[in-house]
Amino acid sequence: MKLTGQKAQVFIDSFDNTSIIDSGDTIEKTKYFVIAKGDLSDIPVPAGTIFVSPKDSANQITLVSGDRLFKINEERFCKTSASFEFSFGSVDVGDDCDPGATISDGILTFSGSLAGLFRYDDVTNEFDEVTDIIVNKFLDIVEDDGSGAYVIHPRNDSQVYILTLLNSGTKTGQTEQWLFAPININSMSMSMGNTDAQAKELSFSKGEGNVVIYKLKK
Repeated sequence: MKLTGQKAQVFIDSFDNTSIIDSGDTIEKTKYFVIAKGDLSDIPVPAGTIFVSPKDSANQITLVSGDRLFKINEERFCKTSASFEFSFGSVDVGDDCDPGATISDGILTFSGSLAGLFRYDDVTNEFDEVTDIIVNKFLDIVEDDGSGAYVIHPRNDSQVYILTLLNSGTKTGQTEQWLFAPININSMSMSMGNTDAQAKELSFSKGEGNVVIYKLKK
């Protein structure tokens, strides 16, 4: 079986201190990024990695001293195209016995690009949540209600988390394949031709944490 790129769905979230938990229990079927683990932690993956809490409320993980999780509230990025690249650097180990030989430096580089359309709420004409997150990475946002109330959202360059469901449409009992990565958005371009839809294109590189494939039984 082979799938088209249309089957890959992209979700993003931006780091927010209010979504950090360090006590209590996890919430069922919730995605978490592990910031830190305590000595007696029951968190099943290393720090810097994502996991999904169990689907049954009776089997949740109780956090211990030293545990810190970021609760990911992913928002759909409706893409027109997406491209990811993985690479390792190389170290020259050539000598006169083996000229030109190299070995991997073991340092993973992850980068890519996403393209999509500007999306507006049908009723309010506000940007959708994903567009707001992305624009706020580069620009301050000022909200003016027209009646003298102003809210300023300073530019927020915090890390972004990208989750790509590679095989959307799976059924109960099948396995979802998620590509997870912490990223930094490096650039955003906007196109607004008179006869084209308003569009944005992003480029990004790996942030702090691990890039993983997460296999989730549905």
